[in-house]
Parts: sequence; structure tokens; C-alpha cells
Amino acid sequence: MELVSADASGRPHFTAYLSKYLQENVLPLKVTLKGVHPGSRDAGPCTIVIRLSWQHLGLNSPVSFEPGDLLGVMPENSHDMVSKLLKRLHLDSNFTSFVVQRLMIQKKTLTMAGPREEWVPYENLPPATIYEWFKKFLDITTPPTQLLLSEVSTYATNQTEKENLNLLSQDVGVYEQWKHSNRPTILSFLEAFPSLSIPPEAIISKIPLMKPRYYSVSSCLSMSLPTSVDLIVGVVKFTTEDGSSRNGLCSMYLNEAAVGTIVNAFFRREPGFHLPNDQSDPIILVAPDTAIYPFRSFWMHRKELMKVKQRLGTATLFGGNPTNREATIDTEGQTERQLSLKIGGIEVPIEYLSKADKYVTPDRVIVDDKTTKKIFHYKQVRAFKSSKLVFDASTTLLFLTLYIIILTLLFLVFQICFFYLL
Repeated sequence: MELVSADASGRPHFTAYLSKYLQENVLPLKVTLKGVHPGSRDAGPCTIVIRLSWQHLGLNSPVSFEPGDLLGVMPENSHDMVSKLLKRLHLDSNFTSFVVQRLMIQKKTLTMAGPREEWVPYENLPPATIYEWFKKFLDITTPPTQLLLSEVSTYATNQTEKENLNLLSQDVGVYEQWKHSNRPTILSFLEAFPSLSIPPEAIISKIPLMKPRYYSVSSCLSMSLPTSVDLIVGVVKFTTEDGSSRNGLCSMYLNEAAVGTIVNAFFRREPGFHLPNDQSDPIILVAPDTAIYPFRSFWMHRKELMKVKQRLGTATLFGGNPTNREATIDTEGQTERQLSLKIGGIEVPIEYLSKADKYVTPDRVIVDDKTTKKIFHYKQVRAFKSSKLVFDASTTLLFLTLYIIILTLLFLVFQICFFYLL
């Protein structure tokens, strides 16, 4: 591989490139409102509310989404991390800021005259500066793969480092332990092996491309908010086993985005996480692990329907946030329990599911005995007639796993019975 200078006029618009790369209608949304969520505690994790608008685009056709849909956000790496990575690779910041380049790869083709090698553009990366590649196109927060470790080990001048790199690239157990303990980024990996002197083209093509992160929308289209969408995002921060600090890529990107920042994003339908078509159907909402934020768009939508006097079925919300049982959910300072009674016709105070007791079975919903007094039995659920159960992703996965286990057991019983009958 090699880097060649490219015509700056051939550089595609970033949003247009993302739309083609992702095969999605990517929109350059503008941050119009952002703040710390009232539910955040000083000593706990930070949760932010961010509003993204497309009003400035002046679109001819309206943008639409439904409660329960997802917003795919394309994050960007932090300027600080990119600058340190460029410095570690011994790249001049001015050069990488202004010179548009194209990554070329060698391609072998068979012709009538025999095999032929030619240099062709690396299609995964458009013409851009190296800084832009690291900032917008490559996920430099992801741990390096064993393939990358194997290929860059030849650039280590220190024999001990070369042996360690070979061990990591060849022994899956050692690699997984190293990755789990250190959660290395591309930068921290290069800093841990200072003798590595790698040309940028040797590592750029080995770093995975940036992927969108998906968040459930936390608002609904309404007369008051016809051209914007809200997200409620928990900012991820953690410390690795070796004491290093790490941040969630997308949550930190949104946390640092100031009002006026452009965020590239697109809507994605989530048909398995929608309200019933008949709004008069009673519903049960269960969120054992994710708190109740994914359901915010549901009760905001129901609130809009209540304004036009539409008949709504009863709604029961089971929420789970054991680390913060009285977290607030909106700027009015109401608690989750208060909101369950006041917003969008959500009735019945929220029951909390602890991490130890987050079981939802066909015959009953078990809740934490320390915080609730009721067990919601199947007979009570059946009284709702055609009640619709709406679960978050973790609960759906739990049901799917249980379903597969039951089918497997039934198959084994059938096989045993068939064997003895023979």
C-alpha cells in the first residue's frame, strides 16, 4: 500500500459519502439543545439530553419517524486522541491537515498475457487528509485485531516487544486476556510498544471503519417539535484493570458536542419495538436493564393523542434502574414514579426489577421484594384481554434464549421417546 497526493476537488462531501457507504439517508442534524439530564447524580454516571434538528436543511419532503424507532449516529474520534496518534506516528500535523491523499493498494488481475499487478484506489476510504481519516472514518478506539498485531510486529526494533507481539497475535487466550484487561485503543497500543515505527499506510487499512451507534428516539413528532428529535444518552466512562481511563466513543462525542454542532445521523425502523396499531389496546412496558428512557417516546406520543381526546388503553410500566431508584426523567423535576401517573396515561406506579431479580416469565412478572409489594400474576395480565407486551432489547433476547432452550429440550425428549419405542 502507498499514499499518493489527490486532487482536493475530488474529495466527497462527508454526509454524501456516509449515505453511500451506509446505504442510508444520512442527514447532517444540528444540535439545538443540550443539557445534563435531571436524573443524573453528582456521584453517578452522567446522562445527557440532546436535541437534534433538521430544520436548517429546508427539506422538500418531511422527515418522519415513529416512537420506538432508532437513530443511528455516526460518531467522531476526539481531536485530542487523533492529535496524539498523529504525533506517535511521527506525522507532521500541518502536512496531514492540508494535504489531501488517496490510499492505493496493489491488485492482482489475470490477463491473457498472464498475472498483472496494478495500483488501484482503496475504495473504503475516500480522498481526504490523514487527520480526517483518523477523525471521521476510522474507529481508533477499538482494540487492535490479532491480524494487525501480526502484521505490525515486523516493525518492532526491540526484540522483547517483537516476541510479545508475536505471542499476542498467535495465542487467542493471551490476546483475549490482554484485550479484556486493557481495553486498548490504537493509540494506547502504540504507546505500549514504543519501538514500533510504522508507516501510516501500513496501519490505516487495518483499522476498522467507523460504524454507527444506535439510540432509541426519546421524543415524538408533534406540533411543538415537528423538525427535531431528542436522545437521552448515558455517557460511558470506565477504568480498565490496569488503571487506564476509557470513554464510550459515541456517548462522549455527543457529550462534547456544543449547540450548533453538526451530527450525521439517520433514522432506522424498529418494527419489533412499536406501540400497537390500535391505541385502545392495553400495553405493558418492561425495561429491566435500560431504565425507562427508551419508552419516553411512547408516553410523549400518548400525551399528544390525549390532547386530541383519543381513546387510549391502559399502560403499565415496569422500569429497572437499581442504582438510581428515584431518577428524574424530565426538566420539570418529576420522579419516575410521578411520571408514571401523570404523563401519557401511563398508569400504575413503576415497579423496579433489581439485577438479581430481573425475571419475566409467561406466568408472572417477578419484581424486587425490597422495593415493591406486588407480584403481577398472569391472571391479572390476562384480564387485559389483548394486552400488548413491549420489551426492550435485553428482555427480547432473554425470551428468545428461553424459547430456543425449550425447543431443544422438547426435541431431545422426542428423540429419547422415539429411541425407546423402537
